Amino acid sequence: MSDYHRHCFILKGSLCEVLSEFLRLCKNFSAPLIAAHDVSQYDELLVPLLKTKQVKTRSFKHTRQELGSNYDAVLVDLTQGVSAGGLAILSGTVRGNGLFAIALPNQDWLKMADQELSRYLPWPYEPEQVYSNFKQYLLEHLKSTSPFQWLEPQQVSSLPELPPLNANAPLTPEQSSAQSCLFAEQAQSYVLIAPRGRGKSTLLGDSLAKLLKAGKRVAITAPNQDAIVSLKARFESLLGSSNAELPFYAPDALVDDSTYWDFLFVDEASMIPLPLLMALNQKANHCLFSTTNYGYEGSGKGFGIRFCRHLASQKTTKSLALQQLVLSQPIRWGENDPLENWINNTLLLAPKEQVEQIVNTSVSVKPPNGTTAKKILTGKNWLENSDLLNDTFQLLVSAHYQTSADNLRWILDDPSVTSFISMTAEQIHSVAIVTEEGHLPEDLSLAVMQGKRRPRGHLVPQSLLAHEGLENAGQYGYWRISRIATEQSQQNTGLASQLLSYIEESANKRCDFLCSSFAATPDVVSFWLKNGYLPVRLGTAKDQASGSYSIMMVKPLTKLATQQAAKWHSGFMEQFSMNLLLQYADLSIELILLILRQYSFHQTEVPHFVKLTQQDSHNIALFVEYHRPFDSIRPTFLKATFNLALQGQLTPTEPSHQLLLEAALGRNTEQTRQSSNLSGKKAMHQSFKKLLSTVHS
Repeated sequence: MSDYHRHCFILKGSLCEVLSEFLRLCKNFSAPLIAAHDVSQYDELLVPLLKTKQVKTRSFKHTRQELGSNYDAVLVDLTQGVSAGGLAILSGTVRGNGLFAIALPNQDWLKMADQELSRYLPWPYEPEQVYSNFKQYLLEHLKSTSPFQWLEPQQVSSLPELPPLNANAPLTPEQSSAQSCLFAEQAQSYVLIAPRGRGKSTLLGDSLAKLLKAGKRVAITAPNQDAIVSLKARFESLLGSSNAELPFYAPDALVDDSTYWDFLFVDEASMIPLPLLMALNQKANHCLFSTTNYGYEGSGKGFGIRFCRHLASQKTTKSLALQQLVLSQPIRWGENDPLENWINNTLLLAPKEQVEQIVNTSVSVKPPNGTTAKKILTGKNWLENSDLLNDTFQLLVSAHYQTSADNLRWILDDPSVTSFISMTAEQIHSVAIVTEEGHLPEDLSLAVMQGKRRPRGHLVPQSLLAHEGLENAGQYGYWRISRIATEQSQQNTGLASQLLSYIEESANKRCDFLCSSFAATPDVVSFWLKNGYLPVRLGTAKDQASGSYSIMMVKPLTKLATQQAAKWHSGFMEQFSMNLLLQYADLSIELILLILRQYSFHQTEVPHFVKLTQQDSHNIALFVEYHRPFDSIRPTFLKATFNLALQGQLTPTEPSHQLLLEAALGRNTEQTRQSSNLSGKKAMHQSFKKLLSTVHS
């Protein structure tokens, strides 16, 4: 095939026929891969063939392990079910002039139950009950716009042998240019952002080897070593595997290591939590963060816009805080490869914006022009609104969410999902994805609360039952805002809040609560508080992607739900106040004050556990007005600080108020004390006395 493009075929027939045709096609290829929902039948058929040909099999649930792999040929059998993420990942592993084949059955595929569908469906839906809009969408794209040839049995002949991969191939001009920028050492941090197949791993391995030869202290980290196989091959080809060992370290081990490196490379950076990336950036004179700008492992996963802005705003003695390196020329396959184009267009993985915008730190805020309209779409509606689907999905991809190809299938196929869109005639500017949850039977709710059952979906009621022990949480109906995103140039103009109001109007008399669950950061929590949502649960472990604790918030829509929400919120605040000392030592003070002060807007008096006794008031008076030592009133001081916070008298962003809570919780106060312009401990205690004077008076 010309232009180093991949061969694409649809193979139809029984499993035996498909396997026979696939093996005939790749007779001259080495170690092909077969992927399916269940590969056990392929494994059985391949047993007698393994002596003459090595064939690897992989179930769809394990396809992420193939990120970074290279194959001459891949067969993806979609007969039993479709993995959207698997399709994207596996298509990116096939080299130029190689083979990518899809297997389909002879019978009506759209009428067959899809066994992969259960991953996208909440209880009580089963694959046999649900028509897959995504399969229809995919089949239409296979028939109308794809590069695939549809073959019947006996129509194929073997493809020509491929030359062996050359680990020592010279760098392309684009790679050499990027390496020169890196070696110039003008920036504190570098980001290397490119689609799959552009030679990022080759560039990193080559650069590591050359820096090590030059006597530099270098280190490489990644989520796991499987992700850097080709990087390691390039490194060893330049140095020889016996001469130097790849300086690989696990991300957390690097943070704990006292070594300060000349260069630190972070590969697949989008798969590492944001706080960990920020910590890694402090470990070297120069850091290079490499990631895909879209595609297989999800976009915006703790990386993208937010992290690049952080890097661009850092203080540095270098000429630049951040320099971006771009690789656009495909190396693994030819330019304008039809398979890559089809996968990106079909699974909506290609970004609309240019990569360069990611590091642009100044985005002008502009309200939308023209009349704003609202739209509500469910699975089937999307098939008739393909342009809207593309624009909506691109908006989700560009936001700070783990948006991947699997989310496309979820939006199209989950009957509990509804999409709300705010748009002008010109464009979509805000979108929210809402899932229906709750109304669980009493016996199921009890089993969930006792830890005996974990039905698919129903995130909020399940968590309130299983983690908070709220025995009536399962009986209510919830609309959970699972995703909400606003076009970047129109953020902070009220569009997201307007969309939430529209969702609330639509939900009226159809459910008891609106709710959301998300990574708890001060800015995002403020948004939901502003829109009338109450916190009812805070996770006890940090989310792997965001590096933050997850918070659940609800907004009651009925009189009964309002009473229930007040009880849940009150109970949460009491547990939260105790847990601040037990397990949230790293929760930001600003976030804590935001959560505590919200109590005053919904309750008329402070809770019993912070009410000050006569003795408490006496102790505070002795501290405020006389010379009672601070350390002797610590328990009372903590209670009094909570009292002020729960009454809304402490401002989350005020340094002196943050200092008061830091001291009450026994944290290190040095940095906040300095930002409050307080010269020492005595001055700090004077500021405490001033704040506490209102409590005992």
